[in-house]
Amino acid sequence: MLKSTTVITEELDDIDAGTSELAEKTLKNLHMRSNGFALLLCDSDVDHEIFAHTLHQKLGVPIVGFSSTAMISGERGLTDMSAILTTVTSDDVFFSVATSEPLTPENVASQIERTYKKALETLKGEPSLVMAFPPYILGIMLDVYPREFDRVSGGLPIFGGLPAHDETNGRSAVYCGDTASGERLTVLLMSGAVRPVMTVKNHIGALLSGLKRTVTSSNDNVIHRVGNETFVEFIEEFGLDAAKLANPDEKTTSFTTYPLLVEKPGIANPDGVPIVRTLHGVDLKSGSGTAIGEVPEGSVLSIGVLQANDIETSTQNSTQDLLEKMKQNEAEGYKYSMVFAVSCVARYYVMASKNTLEADSLKSGLPRDLSLSGYYSFGEICPTSIKSGRALNAAHNESLVLLAV
Repeated sequence: MLKSTTVITEELDDIDAGTSELAEKTLKNLHMRSNGFALLLCDSDVDHEIFAHTLHQKLGVPIVGFSSTAMISGERGLTDMSAILTTVTSDDVFFSVATSEPLTPENVASQIERTYKKALETLKGEPSLVMAFPPYILGIMLDVYPREFDRVSGGLPIFGGLPAHDETNGRSAVYCGDTASGERLTVLLMSGAVRPVMTVKNHIGALLSGLKRTVTSSNDNVIHRVGNETFVEFIEEFGLDAAKLANPDEKTTSFTTYPLLVEKPGIANPDGVPIVRTLHGVDLKSGSGTAIGEVPEGSVLSIGVLQANDIETSTQNSTQDLLEKMKQNEAEGYKYSMVFAVSCVARYYVMASKNTLEADSLKSGLPRDLSLSGYYSFGEICPTSIKSGRALNAAHNESLVLLAV
């Protein structure tokens, strides 16, 4: 059985004091069993390497997790400029953590395989869950992680995301057992008496429901032509102002509010989870657009619109879906201990002055005896479903993904 606790500190300037507070609260709340790890979610404006190393020394278990612009906890709901630590321990659930070499577009596939196998070597029993903690590197597509992990694991469920950061002061980081990095991948495998359940939801309307076009020229995440038009001409059909989108002062709000809805060629969508891609930029000179995630040739595109009420709806739906999945295992005597939430930072921006909406909904919708922690990400990873023992793993944007163990 898993046991867990979530604690918070706002002391980030004095790292010794902040990590001492986290470790002392954790050890006061939780009797450590033979196996354990700690999930750290931390404001991006901190010395990540020293913070993770100091916390590891005081707590004695591997530290995994992400930096972010804002975090979620069951105690406070939405919080920023803080660190949230969820520590998980068990005698009959086993964990193994491994970290890659620095990733590049050229070595990412081989490093995923190497790191997964490295974690597998020290894991007791067969894994039932892969938690992926990849770095945010623009030259590496988010899609590569679920695709390559799926290949090397044989279809195990993959859950995770990308770190986020405040572009003014902070920097993104992944926590790597006893340190942190902006270039390395961390993998956590779970095995034993654990029954993970996951869900992914988004609720995004189409800006002009009848207007769809096929991508005729693209390269990874760069879209050159849609139908007979450039990508810029395509989005202007929807009434969007491409010049305004290209303005650095305007693009964050515009891109997060108007994501791409993608129907990929040859990929059925029986689970009702649309593939969504946030725009990262448009090039007025070439007419191209860059998305966060792959948009292959042959995909059918439309433009979506995301609003605060859509975020509230998807959060409620995701929470309810997770609870229903948990009930199936709880009826057989399994006891869930923690929920980990990963939400797209685009949702955080769209909520604006209502930015506590999602955190409050999760806090009120989940049982109080569960440890809840979550963060806002530059991309999410979660299966859309698990069928016949094989997970349909996928990369997501502008979505909320939940994991319960």
